[in-house]
Amino acid sequence: MKILFASDLSFNYFSEFIGKEAIRNTMENTAEYFREADFSVINLESVFGNKTEHNPIPKAGPNQMSPDGFIECINVLKPSAVGMANNHTLDYGADPMLKTAELLRTRGCQVFGLGKNITEAYEPAIFEKDGTCIEVYAVCENESGIADNERPGAAGYKLGLVKKAIKASRSRGALPIIFFHGGNERNPFPSPGKTEMYRNFVDMGAAAVIAMHTHCPQGYEIYEGAPIIYSMGNFYFPKPGLEHTLLPTWSVGYMCMIDITVSGTELKIIPYKFDTSSHTVLEGDDLDYFLKYLEEITKPIADEKRLRELFDSWCMIAGIGGFGQFAYMNTINIFNVTMLDEYKKNKTKEMTRMMHVLSCEAHHELMTNAFDLVYKEKTEDAVKNIDYIVGLQQYRM
Repeated sequence: MKILFASDLSFNYFSEFIGKEAIRNTMENTAEYFREADFSVINLESVFGNKTEHNPIPKAGPNQMSPDGFIECINVLKPSAVGMANNHTLDYGADPMLKTAELLRTRGCQVFGLGKNITEAYEPAIFEKDGTCIEVYAVCENESGIADNERPGAAGYKLGLVKKAIKASRSRGALPIIFFHGGNERNPFPSPGKTEMYRNFVDMGAAAVIAMHTHCPQGYEIYEGAPIIYSMGNFYFPKPGLEHTLLPTWSVGYMCMIDITVSGTELKIIPYKFDTSSHTVLEGDDLDYFLKYLEEITKPIADEKRLRELFDSWCMIAGIGGFGQFAYMNTINIFNVTMLDEYKKNKTKEMTRMMHVLSCEAHHELMTNAFDLVYKEKTEDAVKNIDYIVGLQQYRM
């Protein structure tokens, strides 16, 4: 059984629909790979709708919604399933989320990773062929828009729920795969916490872990015979008119074709690049360069000490700051009770920013490690890999 996995798809930054023909031309090359697979999975990073007709929820990051017409991309790619466990699924409330799910289902897609409550959000996409059953669970880190027992939203990560899901699949004779949305944005390397988490999923019985969210590609490994993809990068996430603001690694990534047979699991990497009007699978020199780049960012995953060193440097860049990039420590305010009243009245960002860095696993790990570097007076040592990381962000080796 061949399953193609693709990552984050969003048309949020288009001000209006560009037309069906333009979408077909953009995705024509890549759609062939979706058709080659027995089943295919993609993550939808923004719901469909008109922003002027809905109220955005209060949150720290941007609220995303794609104009309705861009659902044509789903018509072209024809994914078997669309995962919606991510930090933008509930950006404009429950109605657009549930409407988007229904629009996808009417096009023959299984929709998973969201629901009217957390139980529904943890229901898997199911693929069956030749006596083999695969159950894929879409799960995301705990940012805004997470479902609970009574509230609709996305399938936020809970260790007990993931363990229960994997055990349930195995008891049914199915192979579980975790389709995870999380990680440190713009970091070419996974954090030590993410390698531990994803390997634990495999130890629990997951047949593979496929991750995304970082807006740049990260490496991969085969752990205990199971593929772990730390981030495929963006699938298609253009910002028309803002290209000059993006890191080069924003617009490159890779799909994963997993071939599951009685003798084991094989992994095929399918790299691509995109811009506003094209999505192209790489060939020739472009392919060779990407594969070398992927090898470079994959090597430290097998070296715990080296990965920790790189994460310390990342915490200097994105946690403590002072290196030309956004620093998460800038979002911390000293809490006081008057902030509660201010939030109730005006939905101020201070509260949502504080929640953002404390509740999301990737942000929490980043902040905790950054404070630890300061406390243990290790910041001078931690800067040594900054130039190397910044070079990789520029797609340079």
